[in-house]
Amino acid sequence: MADLEAFRTETRGWLEANCPATCRGKDSVLPDMMWGGRRQTFNHPDHKLWFDRLVAKGYTVPTWAPAYGGAGLSPEQNKILQEEMARIGTRAMLFNFGIAMLAPALMEFATEAQKELHLGRIARGEIRWCQGYSEPGAGSDLASLRTRAVREGDEFVVNGQKIWTSDANVSDWIFCLVRTDPAAPKHQGISFLLIDMESPGVSTSPIELISGSSPFCQTFFDNVRVPASQLIYQENKGWDVAKKLLLHERTMLADRAACVELADPDPAWLAGLHTLHVPYYSLVGEPLATTTTTLASWANDAGIRVSVDASSAALLEHDAIDVSE
Repeated sequence: MADLEAFRTETRGWLEANCPATCRGKDSVLPDMMWGGRRQTFNHPDHKLWFDRLVAKGYTVPTWAPAYGGAGLSPEQNKILQEEMARIGTRAMLFNFGIAMLAPALMEFATEAQKELHLGRIARGEIRWCQGYSEPGAGSDLASLRTRAVREGDEFVVNGQKIWTSDANVSDWIFCLVRTDPAAPKHQGISFLLIDMESPGVSTSPIELISGSSPFCQTFFDNVRVPASQLIYQENKGWDVAKKLLLHERTMLADRAACVELADPDPAWLAGLHTLHVPYYSLVGEPLATTTTTLASWANDAGIRVSVDASSAALLEHDAIDVSE
């Protein structure tokens, strides 16, 4: 307990010394969240200054190991960090599929060289990832996918199509399920590839919804050559990776979720709060759907506006996917 209190004092001091005044409270220049990636822009010099300081400290992914861009914090220390950020009305902002979904799968299945290459770039917000799973005819029955990857020496040649790929047109890389053995039972002939969206032969086409806009795209692969070094885990064993990643998609067990105990909120934090952004603030230990409902009710009673970001909406409304074998 004494160690945690010392950590709280240290964290509070670091935040006071490093977080610009413009990045605190209801008039903060910070965006609600940032996806990162090659196209990332900053709306104010202090926005970039604060983000660079967070990256240097490992606070974009505080519980990750320092070798991968994190701060190596325990869950208890991370809870204190999030509470202290909330106390001054600031946040780390970076939240994306790389952090919430891909990284946990890489930590379990990737080689050390792959972890060193990709996790650091995710932690620094350098790469924005999208997910290449669903296909025409392979949605709920995902293992029926037909995008083909043929091994040619040190490369795979990929041909096929993905659909409902969120933000594919603005993403840098895609983690993708491909069929590498069409003769094997459908769950056993799938591999998990990482593909640079700037590779020759990759193209996207936005899917326009009735509203006139949409984050969804079709993604096409036309003789795309992918280095075999970008295969995660074993060839034809990608379904193992896919199932683990879907677990993280469903629960969004990202370390970016701020574990602020709202049952008895800090009055100083409450006084400076004018918008509650879900899932940044979550009730400890509650499933996201329950948390969202609980927070909306709590915030309305407190006169606080609730903003549920797109990732939460997608999570709550996403069609079920059959992950059985």
